[in-house]
Amino acid sequence: MDYVVNNINYRYSPDSRDVLKNVNFSIEKGKVTAIVGPSGCGKSTLVQIFSKVIPKLIGNGVLEGSFDVPEGTFVSVVSQTPENQLFGYGVEDAIAFGMENLGLPQEEVVERMEYVLDLLNLQYLRNRSVANLSGGQRQSVCIASVLAMDPDILIMDEPVSSLDPNGKKMVQNILGQLSVNGNTVVLVDNNLVWSAGIVDHVIGLLDGEVVFDGTRDEFFKDFELQEKLGVIIPQEVELYRELSKHFDDMELFYTIEEARVQIDKKITKKEFTAPVPAAAGSENIISVHNLVKTFNDGFHALIDVNTNLPKGQVIAVLGQNGSGKTTFVKHLNGLHKPTSGDVRYMGNSILKKTVAQISKNIILVFQHPEHMLFEETVERELTFCARMQDVEFTPEQITEVLEHYHLEKERETFPLNLSMGQKHMLTILSVLFSSADVIILDEPTLGMDGFLIKDLERMIANLRDQGKTVIMISHEIPLVFRTVDYSVILNQGEKVFEGTKEELSRRSDIFDAINISLPPVVRLSQEYGFDKVCFNVADFAEEMLKRCNR
Repeated sequence: MDYVVNNINYRYSPDSRDVLKNVNFSIEKGKVTAIVGPSGCGKSTLVQIFSKVIPKLIGNGVLEGSFDVPEGTFVSVVSQTPENQLFGYGVEDAIAFGMENLGLPQEEVVERMEYVLDLLNLQYLRNRSVANLSGGQRQSVCIASVLAMDPDILIMDEPVSSLDPNGKKMVQNILGQLSVNGNTVVLVDNNLVWSAGIVDHVIGLLDGEVVFDGTRDEFFKDFELQEKLGVIIPQEVELYRELSKHFDDMELFYTIEEARVQIDKKITKKEFTAPVPAAAGSENIISVHNLVKTFNDGFHALIDVNTNLPKGQVIAVLGQNGSGKTTFVKHLNGLHKPTSGDVRYMGNSILKKTVAQISKNIILVFQHPEHMLFEETVERELTFCARMQDVEFTPEQITEVLEHYHLEKERETFPLNLSMGQKHMLTILSVLFSSADVIILDEPTLGMDGFLIKDLERMIANLRDQGKTVIMISHEIPLVFRTVDYSVILNQGEKVFEGTKEELSRRSDIFDAINISLPPVVRLSQEYGFDKVCFNVADFAEEMLKRCNR
């Protein structure tokens, strides 16, 4: 029996606009359904209705229609923000919480605990404090806590946004197996990169209305709709979309293996011989010397890290979850003090400075925007940093930024009422008015749709053009190669690489060691011996057409 979304309409108050309008579709039992659409289209509101948060906990709105499921169906949700769903000091406490609230006997709690710890490869975390985990590790624990309750319908609201590529593969495999076992999974996520291989059914929402209801393949062939909904698709599908404009017989592909089959029909492979471009000289803005960080629970987060970060460039800090990335950047703005070692800005140690003093030069935008939203309106939030640092700004500048980043209509909105992507963009925009010349972005694409990510890319390029240094932690490897100049890679607290993007693109051994894949266009451009390494789809298509004498 399918689960039916029956003509749902919803508004948050009697006099507000409809957030959802005449929403009708079916969720097929035992399948993976993806609900996609741009930030603010109503996806998360729909999740709250499915889980009965609306109207049981949020009862001020007006709900019409229903989510029709058989009596006794257990619906459970993995939320966008794992901190809101983890209860207890330790990892075991957090996983057991939901099971204990279901009244399960202790023997079954223990049995299910072992099952999910093994399933998600989390045994090594079981005795850790939740507070000392990385964002991705917390998200994994959150997923484990929900899986342990064995729901009939598992709803996941952007479940892998903080996970590294290896973690995303693991979740993909688990959800695929759940589907094979007859479990029903609903993914509410505008990023289909990680889930393309397991999704059966796609629902597209735009302005609270269903504009697409069909199969994955039908959706991936509808280029116009993908653009309209701001959906992030696998780079392989992006490549198909671009190449199919030039080759009529190009067949749809989702994976790099399938891409090779189609490209082999057009060109042959040859040895890659393009030289590595010489790195441009640049003075260092931040230097880290013999940095060591050991937490109170004995965990060695950073081990003798040395690095020099060049001024005026976009720098990526890469590595698996728990490799020390966030711990590393929190030393750069003073939120963490090292166990030993030193951090220097323009040659001077920052260790004796306060976070407020450091923020005049180096400012960090947190992974989760809720940790940075303090004000009552979007406009005041946007100017928070400037007001705290006595940086002058004009009303015209505020209006220009709000209009450019599509927040003018939200000027008087309470920031926490924005969509996740809009909240994250607002926290990033607020630092534009600060005095800092080093801006650190920790997983800046969290919750963002394709439109916001394009805005983010342009913003980063503009900051670099202004001479500012941008340091970015990201698991979105194609985005990294499109935007950065320089990279530092951490693995289990140790630095294993430092150099330019061009140098990094040729170090497949490093990526193998940290179990992360190079972007498809990077790998394919080298495999087919193009005249240069390609970092984006447009460059790859151009090089391929040159090879085909077009």
